[in-house]
Amino acid sequence: MNITLKISTVNLKNRLPQEVRAFSAEELQEFITQGTVIKKKKQYLLIIHHRQFTLQCPILRMDDGSYQMIWPSFKLPNRSYPVFVYLYAVAWYLSSGESMRSTAQKVIKVFGLTTFSHSTLCRFLPKLYPILPYLIQYGAQIINDWGSTTSRVVPRKHWDKLKCVLAEQLIGLLEPVLRVPPEFGSWFAYQYFTDTDRFLV
Repeated sequence: MNITLKISTVNLKNRLPQEVRAFSAEELQEFITQGTVIKKKKQYLLIIHHRQFTLQCPILRMDDGSYQMIWPSFKLPNRSYPVFVYLYAVAWYLSSGESMRSTAQKVIKVFGLTTFSHSTLCRFLPKLYPILPYLIQYGAQIINDWGSTTSRVVPRKHWDKLKCVLAEQLIGLLEPVLRVPPEFGSWFAYQYFTDTDRFLV
């Protein structure tokens, strides 16, 4: 699943094993047969499973003269990890009863990261609550495609009633990311972008 968007950049300076990933010749040929011209490629870094990947995203010149970039749905702008890492962190925190620090350590182990700060989770989670009313529309499709959700929220002492309700709704949507992080996380981000022309965060 790929999405098109305007160009943005990200800069990381990590010393991890590096690997270059590009769109396949078949994927690019599909655009070329439609009359699209590939002008150049932009590179973005992505870190997962103790590796640093360089994603090569082609910039296409469309028939109307505009430029569009092909962007993989698992990549968030200005974020060094795939979207499913952040969604997994949120889902684990809401359902496990663990602290944000413990959740960050769990995420580091599960996804083979060098670092993942609890403050990242602290900033990411509140950005999902405002778009929750929009995300709820995916509820039936999530149940049909990914199975019913079984995780329950473990409320925190400092949460009020409204926050508990919002957290319950959010874990109801995100629970599949605990079972199949890459597939569900990419699908979820793709659906939201396709419907809104915006990234999750």
